[in-house]
Amino acid sequence: MLTELCEYLAQRWDVSAVVGQPNWETDREAFVRSGVQERNGVSVHRLLHTQLPKNKRFSRVRNLISFTLATRSWGYRQTRPGYAISDDGPEALRASDETVICETDPFLLPLVVGPMARRRKSRLVYYLQDIYPDVAVAVGVTKNNLLIRMLRNRLKREYNQADAIVVLDEDMKERLVGWGVAADLMHVVPNWMDCSAVKPIKSNNPFREEHGIDEHFIVMHSGNMGMTQRLDVLVDAMKILAETCESKANENQPVGRSAKLMLVGNGAKRQALETQAGGATNVRFLDYQPRESLSASLSAADLHVVSMDQAITGCLAPSKLYGILASGTPVLAIAPKDNAVWRLVQKEKLGWNVQPGDRKAIANAICEAKQMHPNELREIGLRCRALAERLYDKQICCEAFEKVLNRVGRRMRP
Repeated sequence: MLTELCEYLAQRWDVSAVVGQPNWETDREAFVRSGVQERNGVSVHRLLHTQLPKNKRFSRVRNLISFTLATRSWGYRQTRPGYAISDDGPEALRASDETVICETDPFLLPLVVGPMARRRKSRLVYYLQDIYPDVAVAVGVTKNNLLIRMLRNRLKREYNQADAIVVLDEDMKERLVGWGVAADLMHVVPNWMDCSAVKPIKSNNPFREEHGIDEHFIVMHSGNMGMTQRLDVLVDAMKILAETCESKANENQPVGRSAKLMLVGNGAKRQALETQAGGATNVRFLDYQPRESLSASLSAADLHVVSMDQAITGCLAPSKLYGILASGTPVLAIAPKDNAVWRLVQKEKLGWNVQPGDRKAIANAICEAKQMHPNELREIGLRCRALAERLYDKQICCEAFEKVLNRVGRRMRP
């Protein structure tokens, strides 16, 4: 999404992206490991930093600190450019200074980017994909001790000095207000999916054919398998499902169309999940799928899972939801009651809501979806796709982000 946002903005802005090393090698596109390259109108500045294995806590922390320090060094080496930001339309913006957009991954980044932006007298926008240290506290990585509270207060002061803060939903905004961050600084711009790139393929789906799953009811989780998803509960629910639902036939779904869980992606918890699943025949694991195959892989599901830990409401928003909606697939939201995902699924009638940790309720929801008439499932899928096109398409959300930048650019700075 950061790539798509930068390339969208590059149509009218001079855009430079300061980034780290890719998480995996790619043979589809050459990239410089350290230095500058141009990509679709974006000047990409790639920094060297440590790349220790992410499945160990110390290694992850060291990687985050390493990139933060590399960013600080990069900032001190830069001279202040004068960008001409212009457009020929009625909303033209002409300015001689720059806007710095800082993501919060790693979460220490604002502590070096904020001072850098002020030193350069640049406008500053924080773009929060998640809220740390609250995520770490919520999943039990650390306790809400004095050091964490000091870090939170330091970040709060940094956020309050920004020109704008972009968050993903109202829950994240509410959490930051609870910190003491000024509400009028915040703008809600959800994540998105390119609806022209991901479309429903519900008939003659090549992914289903390739993996021999045409005769099965496919429950899928596609994306990161990390600590915040609690996918262990989903794997347990599949065991309950096999004992209760699979032996029941009805007029809509024959007994032979058994349910299978496909966990597509990778992450720190994948190995543990594979061990937990053991030799279960109704659970399969696949690696991340190529971007050009997302239409087929996402559409292959009969039911897509969005899973969030009970404690992380307001800490982040699951971006996988928008690909699911674009694929026209019903949603099983395993989410805290009344959080943003729960409310959306309930309001728009996109599928099922179940509270985290309730294995039996998850199994019952899958069983209910499996036994539903195909036409009813199709109607839910059509609502999902229509909502994606109306609210969560790339063009719509990138335009909303640009409006925030234009509003910030019109403010006078001392």
